[in-house]
Amino acid sequence: MMSAKGRRAIVHNGLLALALAALALGVAASGCMERYFFYPDRTPFVTPPGVEDVTFTTADGLTLHGWFIPPTGRGEDAPPAPAVLHVHGNAGNVSHHLVFCRFLADEGFAVLLFDYRAYGRSDPGSLRRGNLLADADAALDALLARPDIDQNRVAVYGHSLGGVIGLALARQRPEVRAVVSAAAFSRWQRVASDHTGVLGRVLIRHGLDAEVCAAALGDRPLLIIHGTADDIVPAYHAGRIADAARDAGAPVTVALIDGVTHNDLMVTPDAQRTAADFLRRTLAETR
Repeated sequence: MMSAKGRRAIVHNGLLALALAALALGVAASGCMERYFFYPDRTPFVTPPGVEDVTFTTADGLTLHGWFIPPTGRGEDAPPAPAVLHVHGNAGNVSHHLVFCRFLADEGFAVLLFDYRAYGRSDPGSLRRGNLLADADAALDALLARPDIDQNRVAVYGHSLGGVIGLALARQRPEVRAVVSAAAFSRWQRVASDHTGVLGRVLIRHGLDAEVCAAALGDRPLLIIHGTADDIVPAYHAGRIADAARDAGAPVTVALIDGVTHNDLMVTPDAQRTAADFLRRTLAETR
């Protein structure tokens, strides 16, 4: 027969487990763990030649910084160009992500690359996924306001975290004609659990998940690009997003680049050519 001390230990351990579970659920509900998801960089950097510094204001009054890259070789008298909003990945700032989108200017597209709040030269601010979506929303407004771009031929191209935010932006903004999602994760909880096990599912909330947003694109085309050797966002996430979009009737193209890792994906010729061809096709005609 178990002693009274043993019974007290079981009760104590049970209460401790319940308390820890309640704490974890409370932390998850508050969203306070989410700030550890982001890796902004505010190290000073120099604007490269041929790139225009731009600033714009978010709905909550913050000033964000970005770079506008005009199409290569396009004269001042040229008609408005098709344009791409590049929503960048988690770490760094625009100076680190220019390499992932500048190729599009050589393909005839205007590109706006911007920093979220707390990144680069943008104002400080609280990093939550809803705030990042608000920042992308303001960036799209800034791009659409430019007289040198064709407002009817605008796409969103997001990389990694930016692929998730880009899909959420496209879901709520019908001005977006097409979406390129590169190395994006299908669900926040799922990618957290890829790296931290069950704890990730407990501490990270649902919301603005890529597979849910992809399913809401309607008839707008989606290109999903992923490297098969990606160990940051495993390639199975591409299939989850694609399946959700297809099940909802959205036109989806999936390009898996063999042997390529997360940060090398969008500097490979195959991935760049796939993205440029898709954007050229989907932005070919004005509505």
